Amino acid sequence: MTAPTPNVELHETAAEWFLHRREAPWTPADETAFTEWLAADPAHRLVYDKLARTWDDFDHVRRPALAADIGATSLDAPARQPVDTARPSPGPRRHWLGALFGSLPAPAIATACIALVVGGWFAWDNIPRYSAELATAHGRTEQLALPDGSSILLNMDSQVQVRYYPRRREVRLGRGEAFFRVEAGPERPFIVRTGNSEVRVVGTAFNVRAVPPGLSVKVLEGEVEVRINASSKQAPVRLAARQGLLFDQAGSRYQTTPLLAETVGDWRDGQLVFRRSRLAEVAEELGRYLGQPVELHGKDVADLRVSGYAATRAPQAFLESLPDLLPVRVQRQGDGGYVITRR
Repeated sequence: MTAPTPNVELHETAAEWFLHRREAPWTPADETAFTEWLAADPAHRLVYDKLARTWDDFDHVRRPALAADIGATSLDAPARQPVDTARPSPGPRRHWLGALFGSLPAPAIATACIALVVGGWFAWDNIPRYSAELATAHGRTEQLALPDGSSILLNMDSQVQVRYYPRRREVRLGRGEAFFRVEAGPERPFIVRTGNSEVRVVGTAFNVRAVPPGLSVKVLEGEVEVRINASSKQAPVRLAARQGLLFDQAGSRYQTTPLLAETVGDWRDGQLVFRRSRLAEVAEELGRYLGQPVELHGKDVADLRVSGYAATRAPQAFLESLPDLLPVRVQRQGDGGYVITRR
């Protein structure tokens, strides 16, 4: 969950009421209007009380010594006698805030106090309490254990940044693929960002693959919400267990599909599971693990359906077995890539 933006106008209104109450005259009509304003919204009293506490905290801090205090010392004072800078304040508001803010009028001082409160809140809410980064090379996977019991298994050629804030957990999947197992925490949602897209969960297990121009999300357990464009007002797509979403950024369209549990994060066990998958998708997936392109030539070749298991460490073995499963020819190229044509 992203942090809500403080209502500056509300804080200013609260400051105006606060200062007006401290000034004469305060009439019964003023009291009635003030009471109605407090009752209009619970947020009004919350903001007003916070401002009053902040003001009171400042008022009880001992004022620092000023050069003017020394100049105002009696000429009869003994030599080298230290000056007592904690003199009684001559008025209800003549405290060290005047020394800190100079001759600013009271409304300006109140605004400055609000800025301190709001700025401090922003700092508290936007400084990570935990951070980590992880990247993997080709052919390698790595696991990252997180402090709340969640974990990330990062596939090859992938990179993530993790930031835990007081009220949210954020992961930036810069590239590649990762399987997430997230511990429940309704008060601190878990958000995965990749490109302009966002996946938001509370507690679940799911897989995200970000290989431009596409995005793939597969849910094994629980539920997630996917925002294709996090900056837009479009409603999120909700995915339940054994559901997936495939987004084609080039075509600006997405589709949701049912899934078999064994296909969600299948690469974690060192194998890829295909269940009546389009040959175009199989070729793309095997090409990633091969590290070389797998090209399809010929009419309708891309739409052929194939089922089977492929080892992530030996994708060429599955490629070379395709003629036994489909009416195709598979030819290996000099650069290590493959070309598949219709037979």
